Amino acid sequence: MNRTRLYINIKLLLLAVLTLNLSGCELDERVDDLTGGYEGAFIDRLTGEKVATEYYGAKLKLLDLEYGNVAVPLEYNTLPEGTYRNTKVYPSRYKVWANGPFFELDTIYGDIRSFKKMDLIVTPNVTLRIKKVEMLYGITANVTFTYQVNDERSKNQEIGLVYSKEQYPGQRTAMNESESGSHTYKRIKKNLTELSGEFTETLFLNPNSTYYLRALGRTESAGDYWNYSEQTVINTTDIDLSSLPIEAAVGVSSATSAILQWAFPPVVDEIKVSYTDRDGEEVMDKFKPTDYSYVANLPHNQKSTIRVQLLAKGVSGPEQTLEVQTKPLADKYVPASNTRPENVPFYNDSEFKKSLSGEWALIYGPTIGEDWSTTDLRFEYFDWWDTWLIGFADRMPTCQDIENFKSLTIQGEIQTLVDILPFVNLETLSIIKGKGFSVDKTINPKVDLTVLKKLKKLNTVIIGPDVPLTKKNFDDAGLTHLTITK
Repeated sequence: MNRTRLYINIKLLLLAVLTLNLSGCELDERVDDLTGGYEGAFIDRLTGEKVATEYYGAKLKLLDLEYGNVAVPLEYNTLPEGTYRNTKVYPSRYKVWANGPFFELDTIYGDIRSFKKMDLIVTPNVTLRIKKVEMLYGITANVTFTYQVNDERSKNQEIGLVYSKEQYPGQRTAMNESESGSHTYKRIKKNLTELSGEFTETLFLNPNSTYYLRALGRTESAGDYWNYSEQTVINTTDIDLSSLPIEAAVGVSSATSAILQWAFPPVVDEIKVSYTDRDGEEVMDKFKPTDYSYVANLPHNQKSTIRVQLLAKGVSGPEQTLEVQTKPLADKYVPASNTRPENVPFYNDSEFKKSLSGEWALIYGPTIGEDWSTTDLRFEYFDWWDTWLIGFADRMPTCQDIENFKSLTIQGEIQTLVDILPFVNLETLSIIKGKGFSVDKTINPKVDLTVLKKLKKLNTVIIGPDVPLTKKNFDDAGLTHLTITK
């Protein structure tokens, strides 16, 4: 057989095989026939209610049974309120089921040859409900919600809230509340082992806005699938500060000053504090809620009326008053630990306490003839006398002793200067790097220097080598009258 004849025979054979194959295939004649359709919802088997999801959080799957096992299931996204709708489906017999955050689900077998109602019964991994939303101050929402894990084998679950100014918020587009730049935020508790529970969370929202809120949860085995509660709408108004009572715990106090400890929700931007000091001068200060608030230069051993007003986003609350009691000069500056209220810390800055302990030892030590005044251990004596060194509490300074200081040296990693307020007669302040403790460490360069404005007799500040403060720092804090020696 020559090569030409062989080539012709091969072509004829291939054509015969192709013809045979084509005769075994039935072309789909339904290309233009999309008269089928459906609508429905995922229905919770346990509650009879719709099962909410999120965008792309669950899918409806349809398998055309006319093609048997060789067919590929079609997937359709569902809406976040748990519903689905499709008006263009090939008329046929289908197997229909769900893919999503479901512990158990039903499968439907049936015809879809025209538009039909078609619900799917499922059991969500987690059933969630928002039980109550209580609004406070116009912009604060106390949200109480419950969860029930339906898979009793679950060992670990995450439960929380997601909220947004956009409808049907979901965790896929949410950011943590500490982050910025998102329209949707989430607050989630992780590693919960209880299969059911109730939580109340407080959300601080923007005024005059509409928010959409949902509880959410997932089990460890659910992968990326989350369950959701029905959506709740929250409408905020103007900030109402009138319902916030002014209550302050008095922290470390002296014969002339006190630290005020607040417990305001973060709706408050500033705290305005006004009073008349012992010189008859009207004083007005504004403090951030996260900073120390204080009053200074009050009369000894008296109650002083302090006026307080809360400020937030251009809104002022009503002016309210509280009373601050100062100590007699003979009282110990820091009372013994067994008589001190829990809300009163020893000092607001441990490095300042150590500095003062060392300075007081230099003054008091020689009067009792002990050789501890020059050792580096003098920086620890306040702690010793206040706690386990029984019988030495009388060595702690009185309020009068504190007011006798005309010069003071502080050192180490000092973070705040609020403890300097009782030194009303201080004329010279020295700031050095740590020597007796916190060796070579120094004051926080961002320390609030405006506290020094309360020391009316202070005229000189001496800055030691390598301390990161300059005259400009003091000038910027409004202390231009001070002589700064570097």
